[in-house]
Amino acid sequence: MGDDGPMSSSSIRRKGSQVALLANPAARRGRAADDVARVLERLRFRGIEPLVLDSASADEALTAARHAVATGISRLVVVGGDGIVHMAANAAAGSATVVGIVAAGTGNDAAESLGLIGGPSKQDLDARVDRALADPTPADLLACRSGLDARKSDPLYAVTSCIAGFPALVNARAEAMGFPRGPSRYTLATLGAIPGMKPGRFRLTFSGGPDDGVVLDHRAAVVVVANLGLFGGGMRICPDARPDDGLLDVCLVGDVGRLALLRAFPKVRTGAHLDHSDVTIYRASEVRLETDTADPTVRADGEPFARLPLTITVCPGSLLVAGADCRAPGRAPGRFRHLRLGSQS
Repeated sequence: MGDDGPMSSSSIRRKGSQVALLANPAARRGRAADDVARVLERLRFRGIEPLVLDSASADEALTAARHAVATGISRLVVVGGDGIVHMAANAAAGSATVVGIVAAGTGNDAAESLGLIGGPSKQDLDARVDRALADPTPADLLACRSGLDARKSDPLYAVTSCIAGFPALVNARAEAMGFPRGPSRYTLATLGAIPGMKPGRFRLTFSGGPDDGVVLDHRAAVVVVANLGLFGGGMRICPDARPDDGLLDVCLVGDVGRLALLRAFPKVRTGAHLDHSDVTIYRASEVRLETDTADPTVRADGEPFARLPLTITVCPGSLLVAGADCRAPGRAPGRFRHLRLGSQS
């Protein structure tokens, strides 16, 4: 969108009251509170006095964000990690409100995947705030409907991915950990969750896109439905996923044992796990997930989300993200030798 559009930086400077600020309700002390104070300072330096959406809980924060969007706020600036981005997406999906992301959380996979942390923004919070005021880029979302008849349920939205099986177990464990911050938390959570890993039987039905009509019914340890390429603190689970192609990428890891999964875990950091014969990527515009025997828990963007059965559909361009770069992360150079996944436990 050009500078004359309703979301441009120039219009923000003229109409500072059209910007709302939303932070993680838990970010009330320590470094997180300092980050929010610095964001406010930078916005005011830019001539913007935002409407601060104060709340005591996640539910209150989501309600406040939805109200701000419904009343026509032009831009919702969020401060935090993937959880607050998830909240913003569920408030602003399908609207004209631009979401500006100031990454300052434990997990920042959404911001990293959307190119909002690299360059000057890597260490400079002010640069991240400035990026949150840039012109918007339309990005896809995952619309998720649960139940036997998905047409009868209202969608919930995911930005990065929806996960089931072992990743959901790891994610829940990482969420319960108070420390450390950053990717190391997910590494420790993975090590702690390995003893409880057990592949389950899943049924996946794909519609639209390259794998239209494919139906799978088999045991899998990992099911990841990705809109963005990163999850779990920077792991390149679907390195070719991009949020502007109208497709979701599904990564399946088959019926593998604990030791095999643990040995292959480092390769996910670079995307080299895709070389394994037990790892398969499918691409479609919609997938339906079902199970009779596996744990039905689904988590999205690092948050508790839903239970199977679940129908996940791509909503093209349904979230306007300030300064986003929709290129896929791709594989990263790695030094891990090739390991074939096996069925040993």
